[in-house]
Amino acid sequence: MRHSLSLKIDPQKTVAILNFFFSVMGEIVFKHHGIVDKYLGDGFLALFGAPVSSPMDADNAISAALDMRQAMEGVNHYIKGRFGASLTMGVSIHTGDVVVGNIGFDKKMDYTGIGDPVNFVFKLQAMCKSWPNSILISEKTRHAAQSPLDVEAVGTFEVDRTLRELKIFKLLGQQP
Repeated sequence: MRHSLSLKIDPQKTVAILNFFFSVMGEIVFKHHGIVDKYLGDGFLALFGAPVSSPMDADNAISAALDMRQAMEGVNHYIKGRFGASLTMGVSIHTGDVVVGNIGFDKKMDYTGIGDPVNFVFKLQAMCKSWPNSILISEKTRHAAQSPLDVEAVGTFEVDRTLRELKIFKLLGQQP
């Protein structure tokens, strides 16, 4: 979602819009066997394959992202009618091994995932600003998917100095 929304409407309405958005999108994540890991301002991190991974994790994440993109029309219809605003969304998907568990200390613990794949998906998410309402997936996710995908190459991204570059794709759809 774009940060400019909070500049156009008051904070209480912004919270109501975010809660509605998170409710709709969170249900989609759960429907596709994912979990909402954490909220990050106007976005969230979802994990697929936690606490137990399966060969379908990438497909589940892809299906959830496609459902989210489709749900945006209804979300915007509701928000426009109620608040006079509209939202854009970007989804990024990357596949990799992360450590999942209770992280923190005795007064504040969070069940979360940590590791390089989580850091990379945040970098990939920043690229979504160039393609509003799009879904960007990494080369690793494309290879992990069991079903054939309709994608368009958008470039490469350096994960870090020790790893090679990964190709990035715009997900157009999932073939039956």
